Amino acid sequence: MIPSIGQGPVHLLGIGGTAMASLAGLLKEKGIEVTGSDQNVYPPMSDLLEKLKVETRTPYRAENVPREAKLVVVGNALSRGNAELEAVLRSGVPYTSMAEVLKEVFLRDRLPIVIAGTHGKTTTCLLMAWLLTSAGRQPGFLVGGIPRATGLSFRVGEGEAFVVEGDEYDTAYFDKGPKFMHYLPRVAVLGNVEFDHADIYRDVTDVEHAFRLFVNLVPQNGLLVVGNESERAASIAETAPCPVTSFAVSGNADWTAEVRSSDKDGSRFLVRHKGSKALDVRGPFWGAAALRNVLATIAVADYLDLSADEIQTALSSFEGVKRRFEIVGEERGVTVVDDFAHHPTAVRETLSGARLRFADRKLWAIFEPRSFTTRSNVFQAELADALGLADAVIVSEVFRSARLPKEQELSEEQLIADLRAGGADAHFETGADPIVGHLIRECAEGDVIIVMSNGNFGGLPEKLLRALSGEEGATVQF
Repeated sequence: MIPSIGQGPVHLLGIGGTAMASLAGLLKEKGIEVTGSDQNVYPPMSDLLEKLKVETRTPYRAENVPREAKLVVVGNALSRGNAELEAVLRSGVPYTSMAEVLKEVFLRDRLPIVIAGTHGKTTTCLLMAWLLTSAGRQPGFLVGGIPRATGLSFRVGEGEAFVVEGDEYDTAYFDKGPKFMHYLPRVAVLGNVEFDHADIYRDVTDVEHAFRLFVNLVPQNGLLVVGNESERAASIAETAPCPVTSFAVSGNADWTAEVRSSDKDGSRFLVRHKGSKALDVRGPFWGAAALRNVLATIAVADYLDLSADEIQTALSSFEGVKRRFEIVGEERGVTVVDDFAHHPTAVRETLSGARLRFADRKLWAIFEPRSFTTRSNVFQAELADALGLADAVIVSEVFRSARLPKEQELSEEQLIADLRAGGADAHFETGADPIVGHLIRECAEGDVIIVMSNGNFGGLPEKLLRALSGEEGATVQF
């Protein structure tokens, strides 16, 4: 147990991040006084912290740390040399990581359900929390995304289960292991394994090793739910020290889905368990990636003895996650979608799902290379293949960072050339405002514009909607 928790105020360094702001909410629910700081804090986290009445100080400064603080939680984005962190170290106040607080304060006496994998964690995690909530199980949860229905990414909960997103990114500057190694999984979901986070993993073998260590934490009375369509995930499951159940949209698995129909409102699909009909589901899900998320949650729900009716009711009423294929508005017949896709596989799955949801409509893919992985040239060719699924593509300039040498950066010029060679209508623009101008000139009624970035992208979706509506002097000709 962390001795300082409950003895006085807790100060969070890096409180503007989704996980850290959500941890602040959990601590507040426990009656613990919380303060925090960050370099900058943006919506939606700034809105959440204001709602929670958490005093938040920006930018980082040595004097931000309250003298009465009994514990400091250090976010994983901070490193030595940060003025506020250095003040904490000089003061001798106890400090720890977000993952360690989560483990000792919220997970130790619960049934942790940890959702892991390279893709789909956030949506699967919130879907799992929604299934349990809808069934009256009162789960706790902490997720790296915001549900559209409630706007809350956390809850302490009074039930046995606690659902947490198992992030493979490192824990803190003093703990370079993955966060999920702290989360005591009784039930673990491993959806897929690919190379990502090129800033901390050398190669896909290094990534696979981390997930093997995670799976080795599941006790013999627990459960591993594995996505069989990922060869690496399936390989890891072969040596799991616990019971294993598998899922796949296509291929051999314990849980499978057969799509019967898809339209603008969602899909109807038949779920089978070991070849026998288990559920007939209708819900707001499009594409193979979404169905895999659903199958993973159904497998866990079955383990937790939720009934078929409880599962079907929850799935049909799920409202999704902000910034995961979120329709943010429609103006003049143009639909604008905000999506977090920041890996070639995620881009491909997003566009594939869009084809099902918006059949016969022109798809625009607007992409900002912002994550470390997509800013590097490791996926140069794969990005062109994925973005090429759209009818028209606009690529923004690479988000610059001193952490990545110029010679290792993605080449925007090469990406555009590869897209055009594949037959795509591809263009390069240097940021949000020029992209809005391009779209205002070229888009037409009925088009669907999908904005993809793991950052703010200069507020592009909102700027585009305002321009389409004619605000700020913009005009649209159809």
